[in-house]
Amino acid sequence: MTKKSAANTPKVTIIMPVYNGAKTLERAVSSILNQTYHNWQLLVLDDGSTDETIEVANRFCDIRIQVLAEGQHKGIAARLNQAVTLATGKYIARMDSDDFSYPERLSKQVEFLETHPSVDLVGTHIRLLNREGQDIGTRVFPSYHAQITARPWLKSISVAHPTWCGKTAWFQQWKYRDILKNEDQDLLLRAHEGSTYANLPEILLDYTFIYSFRKSLFSRWGSALMMHRFYIQKGVPIWYTISLFFVFIKFFRDFFIRRC
Repeated sequence: MTKKSAANTPKVTIIMPVYNGAKTLERAVSSILNQTYHNWQLLVLDDGSTDETIEVANRFCDIRIQVLAEGQHKGIAARLNQAVTLATGKYIARMDSDDFSYPERLSKQVEFLETHPSVDLVGTHIRLLNREGQDIGTRVFPSYHAQITARPWLKSISVAHPTWCGKTAWFQQWKYRDILKNEDQDLLLRAHEGSTYANLPEILLDYTFIYSFRKSLFSRWGSALMMHRFYIQKGVPIWYTISLFFVFIKFFRDFFIRRC
């Protein structure tokens, strides 16, 4: 690579799979355009949308934005892996089509990764919004790897997926797998023993949270499947049994809270 081409290569590749996200995509992309950090490229990967997602995506006249659409519905894990293979930046940042990144998100995450070269992946705290855009709470996560990954069989590994920003080489090493809405936790669990995670101690993203009993059921089942694969392969089925118990405890807790 020549010095000129290296200078023109964006440092951060933002990967955004989207399926039928026409109503929220403009806000999400605008939050990237409003970043104080400018050395990025955005890959918007349409996953066979049947609404006006592609039309909305193509409205943005910025050479840093690339819209990829092939008309097939392959699922988020496949689209994320596709984006990773196309990424040209030193770092990859995640973004969902119904979320909103605060203006200093990328600048702070890139600065952190540049000054902490041993860290592979950094997330942030998040604010939760409902379908109407109303504030319904926050999620605060531990800052350091040991805290983030403590007792993964008891709770999830606490790096919120839409806030991920990490080394491209790390994403290339650890591919996503399609595990019933648990592709992020599956990746974090498989990689955590040989990786280093961190979270910035501030809210830098608004996360749209829409509860669905069906999605929760699939997610809990996927979590059990993920734990099964990981712990059985490691030859420690006792942790699998414990993790499976807590998965169903969480499911029934969520179910009855929603019913009340």
